[in-house]
Amino acid sequence: MEPIISLRHLYREFNAGMETVPVLTDISLTIAAGEMVAIVGASGSGKSTLMNIIGCLDKPTSGEVFINGTPVHEADSQHLAELRSRHLGFIFQRYHLMPYLTAEENIAIPALYTAMPEKERNRRTQMLARKLGLESRLHHRPAQLSGGQQQRVSICRALINGAHIILADEPTGALDSVSGQALMDVLHQLHAAGHTVIIVTHDRHIARQAQRTVEISDGRIISDVRHRALRSQLTLPEQDNGRASPGRSVHQSVRMAWRSLLGHRMRAFLSMLGIIIGISSVVSSMAVGEGARQAIMSEIGKLGNTTLEIRPGTGWNSQRPDMERALSMDDVSSLQKLPWVSGVSPVVSSMSLAVRKGGDSSMMISGVSQDYFALQGLRFVQGNGFTARDVDDGEPVLILDETGRDTLFPGGEDPLGKIVQIAGAPWRVIGVASKPGPKVVAGFMAAWMPYTSLQQRITGEKPLEAITLRFSAALTPAEATRKAVRHLIREHGKQDFFTQTDDRLANALQKTSDSMSLLITAMAAISLLVGGVGVMNIMLVSVTERTHEIGIRLSVGARPSDIMNQFLIEAVTICTCGGVIGILGSWIFGSVFSLISNAFSMVFTPLPLLLACGFSALIGLTFGYFPARSAARLNPTEALARE
Repeated sequence: MEPIISLRHLYREFNAGMETVPVLTDISLTIAAGEMVAIVGASGSGKSTLMNIIGCLDKPTSGEVFINGTPVHEADSQHLAELRSRHLGFIFQRYHLMPYLTAEENIAIPALYTAMPEKERNRRTQMLARKLGLESRLHHRPAQLSGGQQQRVSICRALINGAHIILADEPTGALDSVSGQALMDVLHQLHAAGHTVIIVTHDRHIARQAQRTVEISDGRIISDVRHRALRSQLTLPEQDNGRASPGRSVHQSVRMAWRSLLGHRMRAFLSMLGIIIGISSVVSSMAVGEGARQAIMSEIGKLGNTTLEIRPGTGWNSQRPDMERALSMDDVSSLQKLPWVSGVSPVVSSMSLAVRKGGDSSMMISGVSQDYFALQGLRFVQGNGFTARDVDDGEPVLILDETGRDTLFPGGEDPLGKIVQIAGAPWRVIGVASKPGPKVVAGFMAAWMPYTSLQQRITGEKPLEAITLRFSAALTPAEATRKAVRHLIREHGKQDFFTQTDDRLANALQKTSDSMSLLITAMAAISLLVGGVGVMNIMLVSVTERTHEIGIRLSVGARPSDIMNQFLIEAVTICTCGGVIGILGSWIFGSVFSLISNAFSMVFTPLPLLLACGFSALIGLTFGYFPARSAARLNPTEALARE
């Protein structure tokens, strides 16, 4: 009969510090298909190492190993995984079941790494469970099963892919005599069904039940005896399903990763925590920045985007005494006549003391025309503005802002018609106006009066500080600026003035807001980076903690790439879920913020949310790569030894 397993001059050595320890020495052995072989020997004789080499969990130091004609000694980790998946089934002494999976899920693990359809996988699981008496225990976890039941689950797992070769490592070592004999009956049934069964044991009574007993001592075969074995009949399915396609492999990796996360909820939550905080910080900071920007732009918008201010000189940073009288009332008159100008007002200002009832406060007074309030979008909360006659006659009338009203008329006193002393002269309050845009500093008062009154009663013939005009909405700020500049250059013969629009102010504020948002986001991104490092650290700890699980998966047919995919997907899932929870947390924070502050609202826009989710997934890929690679590189035999 053609051998299904062939070992030729096999040597296996291990390094122990500076020494080399030989475990197997010149092992040559053939096992025919359908044989039931027991490998016996004392502890330390090398029988488990031999089984690991036959089971493609380990490779010899030298020599040749052929499984079903495939040279195992030349195979890489991918081919070894394929051999374990298609031809080999392991029954371990300590069962090696995953504690967070049910019996049904444990049985199905090897099939997840093949192209076996889900319906077929479920059918085979049910059929094997029925034949081995586990039908009623499929939804129980290992801790809820007896030792014999756990061993039967491991047998079902070994058979799910229709393995030709069954490797049983001390299968009865953890069982009582009754359960042990029941297990041997199952192994005899597998043998009768045509499987090649290899049992590693130190129990001579168990070994005598096999067709053949191979004894090992000090790494050498010292006897190979054939004898009669018990036989019975059991029909079990054999099917070569092949390896799963890349798409199916990823799909199964996603399912296993999700199942693993559900099985370790606390660890998964701790892994997510850093990402939740980081994403929540980033999204919240961007929402705060956007809310502040919109609030500022809204206030600027109240000023109107069709206002142009003309000032003497060449710029804010250039003081030119020779140009301080560059603007005059003639310019105001000429600008009023232009068809694209809808209103013009001169501006003269002075800082003075406002006195009432023995108290005095500094006040910034602006002398303007009656059109100024409409040009600047000032809203009267009490009273009205002054008229063209007031301007022509230089009437001593005064309009306060809300700060000035509250300072000079505390306790809700009505200011209209009351007298305020400014520069030693009485002024009658006729209105209170609210200035749009950013508010002045608390305690700083502003007031307006006819520019003629200011010049006649306070400053004298003070030159105009500015001319404010409103242009047609059909023009852009840039076009209006060009027209005004050309007109005044024709009038002056030179450019001894400069212009400023609300558009420029808005752009300046926008840049400031963007800079602050960038700063806040950068600070939040650091916390996100720290969260990513935390995920990597916890995933590395997870690899150490789950080394035994990785060994189980490798032993039942998982390729290193399958292990790497699973850990990468777990990291991405953790970070993506953390990102979604972080976004939800920032939204809750925004709702609370809107209740406790009316300065502005946090504004959430789609792009930052999408970027947050994408970036969190990228963090999972980046920081999950090293733990995943570490897991994929584990040696199956070393991994299985860690419980």
